[in-house]
Amino acid sequence: MIGAVIAPRPGLRRLFALAPLGLALACGGGEVQVVAPGDAFAEPSMEALPSIGQSRESLSETMRFAWQLTEESFELAAPHPPPRGASHAELEQWSDSELERWLHAKNRLVEAARAELNAAAEENRLCRVWAGALVGLMYEDVARVLLDVPMPRELASEPEIADVYREVVAAQAAPYLDHARRAYRACHLNGRRVDRLRPWSRFCADRRDRLPGDDASLAPGESETTVEVVRE
Repeated sequence: MIGAVIAPRPGLRRLFALAPLGLALACGGGEVQVVAPGDAFAEPSMEALPSIGQSRESLSETMRFAWQLTEESFELAAPHPPPRGASHAELEQWSDSELERWLHAKNRLVEAARAELNAAAEENRLCRVWAGALVGLMYEDVARVLLDVPMPRELASEPEIADVYREVVAAQAAPYLDHARRAYRACHLNGRRVDRLRPWSRFCADRRDRLPGDDASLAPGESETTVEVVRE
């Protein structure tokens, strides 16, 4: 991936092809508690999320399983890249081994969680908003790992090639950022008119606004899965 500025390795490239009354009963029942705001400026993690305002045990079976799979995706620690100033050879060796293995495992975990979150999102608005936030966080997490890959020291004196390198890195993170934007947008719009969900709606809007890049690749109304559908 990072070893070739002109084009990523083929094996790694493939990885990138990658009503309020009802709310109390959806995703399970249980006593509704005050929803604490999350931290939209923290690193992507489960701890950054707003509280759900009810016990995990009260969630539906589908939502509990989806939540568990999302947690498991965050338990897979990202590999530490070589230090700033590493050589081209050092970065190539790392990206073709540790980073590629991590991406393969991470993508499997994210897709498994996303499949369950899509199912949970069918249950109602509450689940749909939670699912959007969780999907957004998972994809943002992958994108930020890729964007943090350092530049080879050989490019310090080659500004034009360095610009190409940065474009390649950004292009490899772009599919993950697009998925995160879609999910955060749906979370924000689906939750903004319901008092209990407004902390989640604001959280998703803030995280979406902080993502690098823009929405140029998203067509109006375009969506891929249930988590990304807006049903105001």
